[in-house]
Amino acid sequence: MHLPMRTIFLVSSLMSLSACSTLSALWPAQEEVKTTTEQGSNRPSVQPIRDAAQSLATGPIQILWSKNVDQRIPGSPMGFSLPTSATTAQGERVVIGGQDKRVRIYDNNGSEISRVALSDSCESGGLQLSNGLVVVGDLSGVIYGLDVQHSKVVWRFDLPSALIGQPVVYGDGFIIQTSNNQLYRFSNKGKKIWSYSDGLGGLSMHLSPSPVVHNQRVYAALSNGDVIALKADSGSFIWKRQLLLSNKASVMSQLKVPVAMPLLITAAQSGRDEDMLLVPVFQGELSFLSLQDGSTLSRRKLSLKSSPILIDRLVYVADSSGALSALNAADGETVWKQQLSDGELTGPVLWKGSLWVADDKATVYRLSQTGELMASTDLNGRIDRAPVAGNQGILVRNNLGTLYMLR
Repeated sequence: MHLPMRTIFLVSSLMSLSACSTLSALWPAQEEVKTTTEQGSNRPSVQPIRDAAQSLATGPIQILWSKNVDQRIPGSPMGFSLPTSATTAQGERVVIGGQDKRVRIYDNNGSEISRVALSDSCESGGLQLSNGLVVVGDLSGVIYGLDVQHSKVVWRFDLPSALIGQPVVYGDGFIIQTSNNQLYRFSNKGKKIWSYSDGLGGLSMHLSPSPVVHNQRVYAALSNGDVIALKADSGSFIWKRQLLLSNKASVMSQLKVPVAMPLLITAAQSGRDEDMLLVPVFQGELSFLSLQDGSTLSRRKLSLKSSPILIDRLVYVADSSGALSALNAADGETVWKQQLSDGELTGPVLWKGSLWVADDKATVYRLSQTGELMASTDLNGRIDRAPVAGNQGILVRNNLGTLYMLR
């Protein structure tokens, strides 16, 4: 029996909410951190570099504005779309999809400018291309190129499964990873250039990771436990590695699955002699893989539901046991750890020199790069996706469809 795609995603969403949470993460711009290394040690000590424009925020976290992006009715499913900051001739815009089959466009003051109709609910993040269009996807498997300035759909493309994660830029176009372990490369005009299909997994989370592009290669962690490398120009296969001995699980609490975007760590950033791919597995391990052939260089037991960030030679991770840690990029060993919550964390993102994370109890935290807790605030609902760094502040979406701008 074939279930409609909408039904499949609603079931998956409910399963994820019953035991843990869902994720995906957008990637903030990285800021410079200066490190010093003791004689004979690869372990860096943090010395944040700041100027007047990038100084650490002080004082309490402020809610600049909040908006209802879903127009939810009783009994409607939870929403998990992520906001995107887009640049137009009229200034920066915040773009986010909702459960009511609309993409909303706001200015930085939270004033709604317009709405664009889609064929189905939107659960994806977005990406602004070099031609100004913003790419999003809906649950029926359609991806769209949106003209944010004129609030219209310029092109659309139908896929056999939904885009749930984040499109990533490649050249003038983009590459996406869909919920059924397929990858696609598109031009900025919505023309498909290539596609790649892998095997399906068993029980999985509602969201899927996004791929990583580096040196003409695409790296992706799939829900069946495969990590693959493809040629970015053609989609040709390079290598594959299986991270899980078994990804079969009867309940969500037993599930081990990649749900966070992998992190690229170059040899210059780690101090090792080769480039690496750091692949998080929810309720599993953090694996350091060689970019050359996918072989495992090191690993440690650590469960992440959102992507780490790299600042110079430190990897910052927010784990599902409620701790934010800084790890040595060379070997994954802990430099410092700050226990923030007994819930699952999402993030971190870097904004104005501070690290921002949130937990599934809807508390948002701001910390220094050395792990000092500087401020926190409690919001409504629960937060299952990482905060997003914009030009004016931090954007946070809860499961009830409320979008917050924080500072």
